[in-house]
Amino acid sequence: MSKKVEDLITQPSPLVLDRATSVLEAARAMTARNVGAATICDDAGRPVGIFTERDLMTRVVVPGRDPARTSLGEVMTTRLLFARGDEPVVDVEREMQRMHVRHLPVVDRVGRLLGVISLRDLLRADLREREEELHALHDYIAAADDAPHSSTR
Repeated sequence: MSKKVEDLITQPSPLVLDRATSVLEAARAMTARNVGAATICDDAGRPVGIFTERDLMTRVVVPGRDPARTSLGEVMTTRLLFARGDEPVVDVEREMQRMHVRHLPVVDRVGRLLGVISLRDLLRADLREREEELHALHDYIAAADDAPHSSTR
């Protein structure tokens, strides 16, 4: 059975900020939580934007905007790629790579935020899966070596 996206959510409560939050406050909150993105949700808990480290660089720092006076609503990414929690990881990973997305809001069936996954989460899960395969192969080979061998003489 293939892994589902919801299995990769590592943060029990994603960083959710209001669109009126200043970029400076957002950067401080992201640093404190050690995350690369903050999600902006509507009153029903549905994502309407995401603010990432890339947004900070390209929409605030490089243009010379004052992070203390710039709100997330002014600089957040609003064209969002979402994943439903029950989607297969392999499909979502492919779409994130195709769209060059590093952070992805994960929503339930009615569009409410469940969490956020990152490309790092996908890589970590892929590494774990490869390690499990390696251990299974190792155990299989070890068991075959320990099995009694019949002689054909």
